Amino acid sequence: MASSELARPEVPNFVDLLRSFPGQARLALGTRGVLWATFAGVVGVVCCVVAFAAIGLSLHRSDVDPERRKARDVLTLDNASRLLMRSILASSSAGQTTGATPISGAPWRNFTESLGTLCRDFNVAPQTALGQTCAAQPAFVAWVGLELRALDIDRRPIDAAALRHLLQLRDEITELTLATTRAADDLIGKLIEDYTVALLVLTLSTTGFVCAGLVLILLVGRTSMDYHAQWRLAAEAARQAGASRDMLSEVVEALPAGVVVYDSTEHLIMCNSVARTLTPALRQSNAIGRTYSELAHDSARGLEAAGMGPQPVQEWIERFRTRTTERTRQADDGRWFDWSEKGTPSGLTVGLRVDVTDIKKHEFALEKARTEQANARAHYQSLVDSMVDVAYTLDVETGKFTVVNAAVADLFGVPPEKFVGTHFLQHIAPESMERVRSQTTREYDPQDPGTFSRFSMITAGGAVRHVEVRARRWRDEQGRVVSTGVIRDVEERVQLEQRLDSEMNRLRSIVESGGALIVLVDRAMNVAMVNSGFTALTGIPAADAVGRPLQDILPCPLKPERTKRSHFAVRRRDPSGRERLIAITATPATDANGAVTNIMLLGVDDTERREAEQALYNAERFATVGEMAGTMAHEISQPLQVINIACASALDEFAVALERGDQPDAAFVQSKLDRIAQQVEQASRIIGDLRAFVRGTSSDTPEPFDPNEAVRHAIDLTGHGVREAGMLFQERLDAELPMVLGDAGHLAQVLVNLINNARDAGGGAISIATGTMQENGRTFVRIAVEDSGHGIPSHILAKLFTSFVTTKPSGKGTGLGLRICRRILEEMGGRISAANRAEGGARFEIILPSQ
Repeated sequence: MASSELARPEVPNFVDLLRSFPGQARLALGTRGVLWATFAGVVGVVCCVVAFAAIGLSLHRSDVDPERRKARDVLTLDNASRLLMRSILASSSAGQTTGATPISGAPWRNFTESLGTLCRDFNVAPQTALGQTCAAQPAFVAWVGLELRALDIDRRPIDAAALRHLLQLRDEITELTLATTRAADDLIGKLIEDYTVALLVLTLSTTGFVCAGLVLILLVGRTSMDYHAQWRLAAEAARQAGASRDMLSEVVEALPAGVVVYDSTEHLIMCNSVARTLTPALRQSNAIGRTYSELAHDSARGLEAAGMGPQPVQEWIERFRTRTTERTRQADDGRWFDWSEKGTPSGLTVGLRVDVTDIKKHEFALEKARTEQANARAHYQSLVDSMVDVAYTLDVETGKFTVVNAAVADLFGVPPEKFVGTHFLQHIAPESMERVRSQTTREYDPQDPGTFSRFSMITAGGAVRHVEVRARRWRDEQGRVVSTGVIRDVEERVQLEQRLDSEMNRLRSIVESGGALIVLVDRAMNVAMVNSGFTALTGIPAADAVGRPLQDILPCPLKPERTKRSHFAVRRRDPSGRERLIAITATPATDANGAVTNIMLLGVDDTERREAEQALYNAERFATVGEMAGTMAHEISQPLQVINIACASALDEFAVALERGDQPDAAFVQSKLDRIAQQVEQASRIIGDLRAFVRGTSSDTPEPFDPNEAVRHAIDLTGHGVREAGMLFQERLDAELPMVLGDAGHLAQVLVNLINNARDAGGGAISIATGTMQENGRTFVRIAVEDSGHGIPSHILAKLFTSFVTTKPSGKGTGLGLRICRRILEEMGGRISAANRAEGGARFEIILPSQ
């Protein structure tokens, strides 16, 4: 080996190198040095692992973009809902004024589009009104859109339910905006905490790695100095020079850093394999003995040829001669090294090339973390500034604002930089000062859930507006009590709420002052509202009635699927125990799809009117009975004549048998007795029908009966009078009629009234027919009474069933007969109609549901 090539011993194979490494390390560093080197290596590896783990975790938890997108969607919906409610308020205030801004245009379209985006991209709680609206969005859009178009076109006030639903949605959107703001604030705070922790970990890891590197450098330096001392001893002891040189060569080769040694004239006298790997010029066979300047120029040419651009060769030479340290990227694979040179007492220059790639990566990661932290702060600030509400931070001790967002300029008319530092109370309206002061001066409590309050503030131009403030107190790093919150302008909402309260009070006063019974039921037939008239008639307080099924407190034949207005009457005892007859009109309210949403029941105490009406009708009925009394004598005389003849025949048979001295013919006598019994039964039936008609009473419990029987009873009662009037009676009765539920006597009463009216109308004949018909899948019984008289005048036909309307001459009728006939049929679940026949005369048709 040449004297100048001490660092180039014979390279052992890899197995021998591994086998000899522990002994060489102990030889080079000593037992304590090996322990220090091992400790430094372990510390460096742990620091690297911890740093990479911290960086990975902090990057993994960075999910700002989804929250930012969600906040943007929520704020868009909040702005759209605010503009919609402002448009509704403006349009409602405009009244009938033309040229008002249409609500169903851009405001409604923006609101529905924003609502659809939020419902599609994010999960909304199904138990909230917003969740329910998302679940039934088409129905909601159609319903409210219809109300808004009605307000735009017809200037009709929006339905209270729709307006209440919009206000509830507005409140929940407000809550969602605040929750999104808090979530974004929490996320940014967590991100900052993560980045702070990552930065701290990187700092500690870098410090640990640097300390480990310094330990290794110190160990290497100490080893180099030791072996340099050995070289000096070798110069004095010639026999040990070769062995010391070989040992030094082995140690230098074993070092993980590149080592080069130059003599006092800057000629290379030694380099290890690591140094040759880093510097291509050292790989040349003639590298030993060349000057640093020559090697630097060769290395620069190689790097330039590799595409790394012009190299600062003169700076390298100047650094070498000034013995400074430089961190540079010198390796072909992009690794980073610290290049440093130090002079020895003997005039040598020792160069050390330490691999600091990991340290450089940590520096890059640290710089990236700082950049990301700065970007996160910028994103957070842009997010806060994009809020419509005023977000602020307040120093509770001084009462002054420390941070506000850009929205403060819109509400208070002051730029954020001028608003910061002002006192919170100087913006409070005088009427709210004491209440706000009491809330802001309370003691700090870590368990305090926060403040939600509505009061008045002095805004831009000195205007006093209602605001909502949501705030929460906490302690910052310096231990100061800080309040963070948002200020929301709710002036439009307060005006809407006041107007809604006024309208509701006015509506309540109208409902309560009507004197009638009013009940509002929902789709499930549960009571939603009652008025004082209901309590007066039933004795049930409103608090006990609301929420209960309608059938429990007011049994009635009302069906929830019925979409048309219906009329019926119910009987109920009032608080004094008197039975009352309540006439009820049920009016259903339907949605855009035609489904029933609510039913309004309007009831009137019809007891006195019905009693008076019944008394008048009874008077008219008794007059009819007077007319029928004469005809009944004829009806009864005919059975009596038959009975008289049958009795005479039987007596003759007994007389003849007595003369003959024989027994009378039993069969003949039995036939005469049977005929007498039949005539007695017929006379009894006629008298019974007349008695029932006179009394006007029947069973209170509806029972199934044959309609044809009621028709025959009516014909029996009126047949003689019709014949006396010179008219014909035509019957067409369907023998297959189904049974109906009700009272046969009442139906006979109705038919007697119709037949007598047909007799009074004149003409040649009266026709009565029965049959069946199908309607909505059900079977109904139809009874038609026709006459061939002069018909019903057109101006009377439309109101024929109204009280005191009659076609008879003055003094002959009260005008109550047909009115009571309709009531009787409605109580049986049926109906009656009247029309003029094309061939002349009138036709009355009765429709009754089959059992």
